[in-house]
Amino acid sequence: MDAFVIAKSLMMEGYTELQQADIQILKLKGLCKTRQNLILMRTRCKIQLGSFVDQLFPELNQFFRSGLHINVSYTLLKAHPRPAEVCSLHLTYLSNLLRKASRSKYTKEDAIRLRELARNSIGTDSPALALQIRQAVSQIELFSTQLEQVEYEISTIMDSLHSPIMTVPGIGHLNGAMILSCIGNIQRFSSPAKLLAYAGLDPAVVQSGNFNAKSTRMSKRGNSMLRYALINASHNVVRNNETFAQYYNSKIAQGKSHYCALGHTAHKLIRVIFTLLTKNVAFDLA
Repeated sequence: MDAFVIAKSLMMEGYTELQQADIQILKLKGLCKTRQNLILMRTRCKIQLGSFVDQLFPELNQFFRSGLHINVSYTLLKAHPRPAEVCSLHLTYLSNLLRKASRSKYTKEDAIRLRELARNSIGTDSPALALQIRQAVSQIELFSTQLEQVEYEISTIMDSLHSPIMTVPGIGHLNGAMILSCIGNIQRFSSPAKLLAYAGLDPAVVQSGNFNAKSTRMSKRGNSMLRYALINASHNVVRNNETFAQYYNSKIAQGKSHYCALGHTAHKLIRVIFTLLTKNVAFDLA
């Protein structure tokens, strides 16, 4: 029965042969989507955590110089999220907690200041909020750990593919993975213009009767992940390659905005990527 089904499937038109590289690309696509979802969920948790801290201990926002979402902040919030708890801590214990979690960036003077802020806090002392803060921090740390695992697997697959786009200065494992996984088989696109349209970076068409707009925004109709990866990669490539930097600066000199110039640079990058993938050649630094 299995042999009959296989034979029948092979007789049907429209099937596509899969090479080992294609299977790896499919794995990359799944991992990139998982990474996007993890980032989204972690961002939501960070927003929730900020809201909880604003209610329970709002002074922490001004105390932590690099923002709330750092290791020393999470360490304190997991152990002692309530101002009343911080007030009652021994100064030596609090100093050591801050020093170890921040790698000596926070000192005894900071611990004294933190206790003073806790003593005069205007926050609402609530055990329920303290529980929500602890759980939010735990979720953020879990998502961060999972992101590291996913990104490690992405890097491993990218290393095994030896893709020519990795020879472009400024394109790393993550951007490269998003670009490759969204494009898939480059043979699906007969020209760079079609790849540009697939990414949604082509100009939108604005028509009314006999009127045709000469200057329009990008259409943004295509693959949003590919568009994001290309814009982000363009930013990095401009910083790492003189040819792309000159092209970007020429657009700025024409009066284009930063993002508009990046969009033009992404157009150039797409043409380069199309050539590299179709001819399977490395990027020429010259």
